[in-house]
Amino acid sequence: MPKLDARRYTLNARSGFTLIEIALSLVFILAMIVILLTASGTFRTTRKGNLQGVATKIASRQIENLRNTAFASLPNCPSPTGCSITSAEEPDLSKLPSGSATKTLDDYEASTKIKQVLIKVNWTENAAPQEIKIETLISENGL
Repeated sequence: MPKLDARRYTLNARSGFTLIEIALSLVFILAMIVILLTASGTFRTTRKGNLQGVATKIASRQIENLRNTAFASLPNCPSPTGCSITSAEEPDLSKLPSGSATKTLDDYEASTKIKQVLIKVNWTENAAPQEIKIETLISENGL
């Protein structure tokens, strides 16, 4: 009988996991969860930065188009409503979720030789409205 008890003891000692194996598995699983959560935060930040970059590019391109237009030919877009910028004018507008853009041109301090230009680009990100504004002056005699 002693041989039978010794054999039973060896089988019981080998079955199951040790406490060290369980602890190492938990550490590994927690490390993977931390990596996944960090990566998802990075993706959100990168997307937000990309959308802001697209909006800034749209506004900058609109200002450059207006600067390249003859002063007498500038569109009449008084505030507060201004003129809407369409996707046909600005194809990158479709890259922004619920994207829209407006431009306003007003006389600067009652001078008819200087126009104050404001470009607003709006979009929605995670159900929160976002906006970028770029403002500049355009003179009849150039910069």
